Amino acid sequence: MAKNSMPKKVRDKIFETVYKKADDFGYMECDRVQSGQFMDLLVEDPEVGLILIEYMPKERVRTYIKDTILNRYTKLVNNRALAAVTPEDTIKEVYDDTAAVIDNVTSKGNVLSILRSEGGTIYVVSSGTVLKWETALRKALEIIASKPTLTVDGKAPFVCLKLSTPTQALTEADKKLIQSALGAVGVKAVFCDA
Repeated sequence: MAKNSMPKKVRDKIFETVYKKADDFGYMECDRVQSGQFMDLLVEDPEVGLILIEYMPKERVRTYIKDTILNRYTKLVNNRALAAVTPEDTIKEVYDDTAAVIDNVTSKGNVLSILRSEGGTIYVVSSGTVLKWETALRKALEIIASKPTLTVDGKAPFVCLKLSTPTQALTEADKKLIQSALGAVGVKAVFCDA
């Protein structure tokens, strides 16, 4: 049978099972070796891999679990971590200022918020993962370039990146390095552990 013939009910049950097993296993904190071991368990699991081989060739099962199921799981966990802290709270924490969201932009999983303080200061908070912080920065810069009204009296908005850590938690030294590098160009960074 082809992959497309898998009933939605079966697919949903497999996803639910893998998500639960990933939570229980601590998948988000795994290193490569542990991740591989977890993958081996899923491929041989009667509730996951042994059902998937009914709908696809056995050699595709591992790739399907990794690229389809666990990729989506990781995105959901990251999105939950990023959503746990509002853009308003981020501005309060980073700049010690009170600001309200005046616009939200979502593009390919990246969430970007534009905020204005009572004093008229404009902030751009762009969200993403630590591994793709460049994308979050690029999205912020693209918004600033495409909306000239965000630049007030020749002053560009303050930019803050809200970054989730999708796998093992970053060390404090890693975080400081990222913050220092971004700080060199006037960008702040905060981390949301997944």
